[in-house]
Amino acid sequence: MIVYLIGMPAAGKTSIGKQLAKKASYTFIDLDDVISAKEEVSIKQLFQEKGEAYFREIESKYLKEVSQTNVNTVVSLGGGTPCFYDNMDVILSSGKVFYINAPDYVIISRIIRGVTKRPLFAGLNDNELSDKINLLLKEREPFYLKAHRQIDAKTRSKKDIVEEIYSYIKES
Repeated sequence: MIVYLIGMPAAGKTSIGKQLAKKASYTFIDLDDVISAKEEVSIKQLFQEKGEAYFREIESKYLKEVSQTNVNTVVSLGGGTPCFYDNMDVILSSGKVFYINAPDYVIISRIIRGVTKRPLFAGLNDNELSDKINLLLKEREPFYLKAHRQIDAKTRSKKDIVEEIYSYIKES
């Protein structure tokens, strides 16, 4: 089984994914790490040198490769991954999809602490960042809401979220 974690940047997909994979004895894959390894360049460099359009093309290509695995795997996807090409159809048909729904203020505070790591937010001041997050959420949420299950991450610990997803996949 493949378990996909989707949601906004900084929602906690990677840290939850790593904990879930460990608990379930699954392999863990962060799609951005796959892209960086295959392209032999950081995501930030890809955005700077080749632009977002190129990034979205190769992101879709590597997502399709990852979706073919026969190994039990937890896959953390980039915030925009479900929103381009037929990516949402690919993940819905190849695994169980969980939307990690973190509130905008949590996302904003996490991004502020590490803004240089996220190319979509590089160079934005706090007000611009807040506006950008809210715009992206408005654009992306229709895709996110197609997930098999929505996980409210507003007041819950990562450990509780991991337990919820683990219980769900154990029953599947």
